[in-house]
Amino acid sequence: MSRARDIASHGYTSTNANILINPSFTVQQRGAVIDHATTSYGPDRWQVRGLSDVGGTMSQTSTSLDATTGVSKLKIEHNGATSFSVIQQKVEAVNLQGLYGSEITFSFGYSDSGSGDPKVNLLSFDSGGTEKTLFDAVPTDLGGGRWSCTCTLSTDDGTFPDPSNRGFSVVIYPNEKNTAPDEWYVWETKLEAGSEATPFVARPYGEELALCQRYLYNMDVGTTVIFPATRAGTSKVSFTVTVPVVMRAAPSYSALAGGNDFATRGGGDQESGLSAYSINLSGNSIYMATDVSFVPDSGSAYVVWVSASGNYLFDAEL
Repeated sequence: MSRARDIASHGYTSTNANILINPSFTVQQRGAVIDHATTSYGPDRWQVRGLSDVGGTMSQTSTSLDATTGVSKLKIEHNGATSFSVIQQKVEAVNLQGLYGSEITFSFGYSDSGSGDPKVNLLSFDSGGTEKTLFDAVPTDLGGGRWSCTCTLSTDDGTFPDPSNRGFSVVIYPNEKNTAPDEWYVWETKLEAGSEATPFVARPYGEELALCQRYLYNMDVGTTVIFPATRAGTSKVSFTVTVPVVMRAAPSYSALAGGNDFATRGGGDQESGLSAYSINLSGNSIYMATDVSFVPDSGSAYVVWVSASGNYLFDAEL
């Protein structure tokens, strides 16, 4: 059964919920302009083929507002590419529940600096991670720079992936998967239930950011952030980082800017230059432990703080 909410009787055009996250590329926790040396993420949830595979001297993503319509567009730039380019979003299986055996439609806006058409690849994944190609062709030209394609959602062996694993991938190639143009643009992407492309309606930015933070959380530590800590064995101190939403899985962490070392103090002991020893997830709390060279005093209170200002990324992407 379609998820569409029929509001035509009220005088409005019917539209379906969008399964894709950050479909207008407005959430950019990794930065507004990204140079992709290898295949990596640009705007949240969107992965881009990098320079090492595309060739040439540039593989960069940025966003801009259309001067006439105000639509947010993802700009992918290359310079002297020798191979194809691609962007993709991996869809968590929990967001596909109830849609297997039904038609789903993908639509998007596209233009490039040449005269090529886009190509789309839609893939599903079963419980063992085996992929199945559901669509692999040039989509239908809807006019006005919009394109769409429809497939029936199914898996290779009929089994469903774990809800928190990848269930589907949306892949867009410029120039029919031939050599990438110097510039190409994508906007207003939408994956929805049903056989027709319905109008694109953007979610509020705060809602979009919260959806993205399930997969990536950018913690701005400023000059200092202090976490209460406790003794965790003879050579470890543990502490908790609270995140705004429940993340998909226990994340990895890295520094977007500044250092990524921790320091601890307590019971007359102090040490800096520490890295996280383990990371565990429970609800919206990330439990971290760091190795220390001293034996923590079980009767003393400890604190842990970030020893350099900057932004820390907790990454739970698919």
